[in-house]
Amino acid sequence: MKDPMNVIDTRLPELLRGSRPLLGMFVGIPAPALVEMCGHAGVDFVIIDNEHGPAGIESTEHMLRAARGAGIIPVVRTLEPDILRMLDIGASAIQVPQVNTAEQARRIVAAAKYPPVGSRGAAFSTRAAGYGFFGGDQHVKASNEGTSVIVMAETRMAIENIDEIVAVPGVDAVFFGPNDLSFSLGHPGQMQHPEVVAAIEHGVARALAAGIAPGVLAPSVADFHRLRKLGVRYIPMVISGLIGNALRAAVAGALEPT
Repeated sequence: MKDPMNVIDTRLPELLRGSRPLLGMFVGIPAPALVEMCGHAGVDFVIIDNEHGPAGIESTEHMLRAARGAGIIPVVRTLEPDILRMLDIGASAIQVPQVNTAEQARRIVAAAKYPPVGSRGAAFSTRAAGYGFFGGDQHVKASNEGTSVIVMAETRMAIENIDEIVAVPGVDAVFFGPNDLSFSLGHPGQMQHPEVVAAIEHGVARALAAGIAPGVLAPSVADFHRLRKLGVRYIPMVISGLIGNALRAAVAGALEPT
């Protein structure tokens, strides 16, 4: 951990500016133990999925505590109206879906940063500020500099506006969602359709040209390495998929005649 006396893990912005590809894990199941396991396994970051997952605010807070204890960076995928609450309970980054324009991206950055950078409401009694023990100017500086803003480009409109989106100051990474993008491009569920792949590769190239870390989902280890070679630096897998595959393999092996 960078600073055990700081509730917020502030490593991610610097890592996103680096060249090393970061391995992440979507965790949509509200279970702190899964977050801890990812940390013990050596994963760089977890994405607590509050877009599609069922976690409430208290479950999310416990998952953030588990991440801090296990030394893994916690990102929360959250809808725009919940940005403040996710940061106040100690998220290291917010990842916001369905960002289609630069105006949306600017609004998200403003919501995530304290004045004078943005318009985030200030309350130093929060967990992020150590319930007042680490509040004040030091907390404001650490939050503005050490929490990341990740926007998700997952529609045709977002790809068309990608140059404007990645040019927004304060955006640290842009994540290309292949499943939603496949629907938007008219190929529902076909994440490997040539038009979907081409759109993602175009977006990755534009993000790299702007000096912004590109992110893409990796369904498998092979996909992780394929994306790494493209220059993608923020690469999450999905823990439910990995667990499901392991269960299927174990059951198939156990039931195989001997």
